[in-house]
This record gives sequence, structure tokens and C-alpha cells, in this order.
Amino acid sequence: MAVYKIFPEKDTTIYSEFPNTNTGLDPILEVKNTSMGLTNDPQVARALIKFSSSEMIKVTDIISNTVVGTSPSLSPSAIGLYSASLKLFTSDTNNLPDNYDIYCYAVSQSWQAGTGKYLFDPPYVQDCTWYNRENGTLWATSSLLPDTTMSFLPNNPGGGSWFSTYLSSQSFAINTTKDTDIDVTPIVETFNNFLFLENNGFILKFDDQYEFNVSSSYSLKFFSRDTHTIYAPQLEFRWDDSVYNTGSLTLLTNQNVAITLGNNLGSYTSDSVCQFRVNARPIYPPRQFNTVSVFTLNSALPSSSYYAIQDLDTEEYVVNFSEEHTKVSCDTAGNFFTLYTAGFQPERYYKILIKSTFDNGSSVIYDNDYIFKINK
Repeated sequence: MAVYKIFPEKDTTIYSEFPNTNTGLDPILEVKNTSMGLTNDPQVARALIKFSSSEMIKVTDIISNTVVGTSPSLSPSAIGLYSASLKLFTSDTNNLPDNYDIYCYAVSQSWQAGTGKYLFDPPYVQDCTWYNRENGTLWATSSLLPDTTMSFLPNNPGGGSWFSTYLSSQSFAINTTKDTDIDVTPIVETFNNFLFLENNGFILKFDDQYEFNVSSSYSLKFFSRDTHTIYAPQLEFRWDDSVYNTGSLTLLTNQNVAITLGNNLGSYTSDSVCQFRVNARPIYPPRQFNTVSVFTLNSALPSSSYYAIQDLDTEEYVVNFSEEHTKVSCDTAGNFFTLYTAGFQPERYYKILIKSTFDNGSSVIYDNDYIFKINK
């Protein structure tokens, strides 16, 4: 199983309250509704974010090669073989309803991020704003392309335009995390097929029930690509590249297992492809006659074994255990998994964890402090 992350090439927030203000270098992305009272128009904010087409094509070529062995090409041969999720991490929330939805659409027009920030005084008024999308060109508010739409108050036109037929969303309840993990696979697959949809990125907004609401105010703030933290937005690709063939290896059936990582180099670049070999043997081997030491013989972890990658300082999972996407493979030499370090923050340390579920139903996480660093 495999996970590959890419960072955005640009992002910004557009504010109806400040329709000529650009925030292309702001460290925060915002989705909000601000009630101005029953006699005044409410104000909203929407976030725009775009990932590189060439990076998306690169990932789908990797997927094609690892899953079906096809040669790279511009045609999206990996369609149907992966999932893609838009992940943003909250910096602050305010007055959110108990239950709400975040909508994510494919943007229908090009836009320029700009070099402004929310608190610039005077404000930076070039490039992408509520009114403009790039170089003084207004967002379309009429004569739209087929299947495109927009929404704004009559006296405040703008706010972006998007394809109404290319929608992804995520629902949030009162006790759930407010970080997004929006399945945008159908949109990404269409981006990668240039005949259907040009990649102008995504626009995120509250659902219509909460946008332009005159009685309440809601705010979600996320870290942007210009954050000075490790929580930059990500487009995360997940797919199944696993194999499981134990050959003549002995299958381990209980949790009394000693695990070592045989080929951890300790440091890698941010574009490495690493195949980690997981050596496993029973702690208490059966007593029998052998011509070699039983402590040098490799065994096979059960097929329900998974890996995870944890940030060493924050202890947050950069890649979490997943039955669909982080399965440990096995061949006749032993267990292994492939890790793509793209999307890992440089100059940070990470820890490898292994989890196995055995025949008796017990699950064990093996944490042996196998640590590596990502270099610039």
C-alpha cells in the first residue's frame, strides 16, 4: 500500500467584506460567514487552492507503474486505481454549528494568487480578490460556461465561479476533528484528463445553508502553503501496491515477535522512494535441531500488518495505519513496504511503527524507535 503527498502551488482567500483585498501570501486560509445584523448584508470568505498538474500526472504515472506496470504517459491510466484527498489543518475555529458541511468545487476560471496579506495597510489590490481573478479581470457573473455557477449578493458580485457538477464535500459533527479530509478523486481524475476539465484548482465554501446567513457567524481558519508550521495543505494520493507471498517463510501466529528494520539509512531527501525491509522472527522459537541459528531466519508477519509514520516531535501521524493504504507486503525474502517521502517536511525526524493483527485477534504496535530524517 502506498501514500504520496503533494503541496499546493498557490492558494488564497477572497473576502466579500474586502472585495479588492488580495491575500495570496497570507499564512491562513479562511472559510467563514459573518453576520452584519438583520439590516445589513452578511459577509463571507472562500478559500482557493491549486495543485500542479505536472505533479498530479507524476503521481498517477507512479501509480500506473506500481499497480499495473504500465509505462508513463499523459493519459490517466491510473484512473480508478487510487483515491485523492484534500487535507487542510485548522488553526482556529469560531462559533461553528453542531453539524455543517464544507463544499469543494472545481474552479472554472484561472486566477492569480498574488502577493498580498490580510493585514496589509494599505491593502494589496492586485491579482485574485473577491472582484477580480487575475490582472484586473473580473470573475464571471453572467454568460457562464455550461455547468458552471457562482453565488453572491446582488450588490457584491464576484466570489469565484465553479463547476456545479464537480462537487466534493465533507460533513462535520460536533465532536469530530475540524481538519478536512475531502475525497476529491473524481475532480482530480478529471483534471488529469485534459479533454474534460482544465485544472484551475479548488474553491472551498460553507454549504448554502450557512453562507450569507443573516442570523449567525461562523469561521474556519486553516494553515496555508505560506505557513511557518508543518501543517501546510496537502493533496494526498493513496493506492494499493501491496503483494503477499510468503513462499517458504514461516508465518508468525502470535504477538511474541522481534522486529528489526534492516535497511534504514537514517536520512533521505524529500523526493526519495524507500523500500524498507521488515525483519521478523519469534522471540521464543520452538526447540528443534537446525544447521543455522534460528535467530538469523526471517519469518512472515500476518497479512493484516500495516505501517505508520509518526512525526518525532509532535507525535502526530504523518501517515496513519490504514487497512486500505498502508499494508505491509511480503515476498519470499520477508516483509517490506515502499515509502514516498514527497510531502514530508524537510529537516524533521520521523518514526516508523508496525502494527500486526494475529489469528487470536490480538493487535500489537511495534515501536522500536526506528527513526529517519528528511533532508532538504
